Amino acid sequence: MTLISDFYVRGKAAGTYPALTTRRDEAYVEFIEDARNLLLHAQQDPIAGYSRTLLEDAGIDMDPGEDNTARAIGVLMADPALQCYYRVKRSLQESFWDCIQGSYDGRRADLERCMDDAEQQGPGSLEYDPEWVAPAYAEADIHLQPGGYLNESLAGLLYDYGLKVFLGGNGDDDKIFKQVAWMTGVPEDGNTARVLDLGCSAGGTTTALAQHLPKAEVTGVDVSAPMLRYAHLRAIGQDTAVHFQQMSAEQLSFPDNHFDAVLAMLLFHEVPVSAGKRILDEAYRVLRPGGVITVVDFPGDRWRDVYTMFFATMDATDNGEPFLPAYIRSNVEDAMAAAGFSVQPYDPSKFLLAPRIGIKPVT
Repeated sequence: MTLISDFYVRGKAAGTYPALTTRRDEAYVEFIEDARNLLLHAQQDPIAGYSRTLLEDAGIDMDPGEDNTARAIGVLMADPALQCYYRVKRSLQESFWDCIQGSYDGRRADLERCMDDAEQQGPGSLEYDPEWVAPAYAEADIHLQPGGYLNESLAGLLYDYGLKVFLGGNGDDDKIFKQVAWMTGVPEDGNTARVLDLGCSAGGTTTALAQHLPKAEVTGVDVSAPMLRYAHLRAIGQDTAVHFQQMSAEQLSFPDNHFDAVLAMLLFHEVPVSAGKRILDEAYRVLRPGGVITVVDFPGDRWRDVYTMFFATMDATDNGEPFLPAYIRSNVEDAMAAAGFSVQPYDPSKFLLAPRIGIKPVT
């Protein structure tokens, strides 16, 4: 049987990520990560100021409505500097995906064999069905990731390393996942026997939850078998017991009132709004009275001006986020309240680290 250590034959990068196949590949991706940090992340505030000045000079109202956003796109994307900025943004992302996929392709057979053998190992467990049919929207081109979430056997591995680059260092040593685990709401009575991670993807948050709540039975669900296969191996590599199951968050197989806490990190902006509402209904059903849901995702449009709505729309185009604009305009906390949750106040200025906490009322 293949050992888990065989998956990390060149060791781990930034704490948890399997190193790329060669040092040359790592150096190239490190260059892309540094370029993104310098040319994109460090320039966001100056670009925002420059863009708002252009909008003001063009007489564009700052209301984030759809008509205003369309006008803002017309003004801003006619500017050569902004054309260059958004072209560089997309090109750098395309470049790091090409290199990561090409690098792991060199070890594809060994990596797949490791995941095959890990299915029979613990701690934790893995359940998926090769014949199961995922919702059609899961085939969407998300994040420009090669093969998407469903049609690439190494999807979980690509996603995990790609997220490392995309976060520009903030994901190293699972830092952001650990932050989210600490932010995840728990019932007032402190009982967290069962915890569910919806749309767990590569399992970073799921594993962090299990480490943060070591007495809880932690389950992660996702529509993608390749994601779950890697997530299970990833958790084993950290000697952490997590139960991964393939299913749609819209139609959970768990009984009513089963979980004490539910987490959804960056899930709702990657599904249609109609699917998001069904997911919230299901989360409400499987949570016990007094149970808590935590939604970590982008703030809605009531907290935005036309520039930040423009930026989100461009991200939808250049970062492969087809459901993002509609999600933002839906203001997910409204959907949480409509599902029956008592939604607690939150601070949208913290952006992604501003969890929406919903409590299922005790009747």
